[in-house]
Amino acid sequence: MMTYTDDQVKRMALYLARANKLAEPSISKIYWFRANNEIRLVEVEHNIPPSETDTIEPFYFASSPTDRLLVPMAIGLISPSEDDQTKKLPDGWGDWTTAEVWDDEDLKKSA
Repeated sequence: MMTYTDDQVKRMALYLARANKLAEPSISKIYWFRANNEIRLVEVEHNIPPSETDTIEPFYFASSPTDRLLVPMAIGLISPSEDDQTKKLPDGWGDWTTAEVWDDEDLKKSA
């Protein structure tokens, strides 16, 4: 598996975050967890109910070079009521304090 720099993965993650926000405008915030071999996002989504578990359970996607996403992706969804940083993250993701948080303004200025 190829390894990318932090900056390269961040650019891919921002690209994916912007695309997700365009497709689902009710996303209010996105957490990005740094990794050089995978995009790891948790999206705060207003149109989903709270989950019944205390752990983030991301959806996993293969890389998509035609979409400029050269690494696999993992995206967890939480409702606004769960946006208190108490849910357990997947193994290897670090903790909530290591996340970079992007809101609407961040996604607009990075475009």
